[in-house]
Amino acid sequence: MTTVIAVALALIVAAIQVRRHRTDTRPAAVIDTYLVWWLVLAIGLSSVVGAAFHVFDGPAIAEMIGYTRGDGGFQFENAMGDLAIGVTGVLRFWFRGYFWLALLTVTTIQYFGDAAGHVYFWIAEDNTKSGNIGAPQWFDIILPVVGFTLYALSYRRGGDARPVGART
Repeated sequence: MTTVIAVALALIVAAIQVRRHRTDTRPAAVIDTYLVWWLVLAIGLSSVVGAAFHVFDGPAIAEMIGYTRGDGGFQFENAMGDLAIGVTGVLRFWFRGYFWLALLTVTTIQYFGDAAGHVYFWIAEDNTKSGNIGAPQWFDIILPVVGFTLYALSYRRGGDARPVGART
């Protein structure tokens, strides 16, 4: 649920910023605005909040996902990955260019790996809990795909995805 809120917030904040700053209507500037808020809120904030849930409520999160063979101890390790992505997503506010690419690369590896794990446990163990094959699985796919799409559009249009020395 927090990811849904973070995604909605990212889209709303970006739309407000684009509307308030109508002086720069270049496609690259508009795309960059959406990319910035996608990275900061949809990926950054939602990952930090996800890390907190994994750390402070690990057993309940494990149960929600359908991993009932333990006390949820693996949650701490998963939380550190989420926290690293989240902090990097928030830092993205001050850094641009290839920093964005690095964040998206790490996010894609982590989240696609998570999605593959969800599918595996769905098929291998018939784990149909909503925490396994519901919204978390879909956001593991959607967040990186949208992020990379915005990054590619920004890069192609000479936006901030391109490092300063690489802009033409």
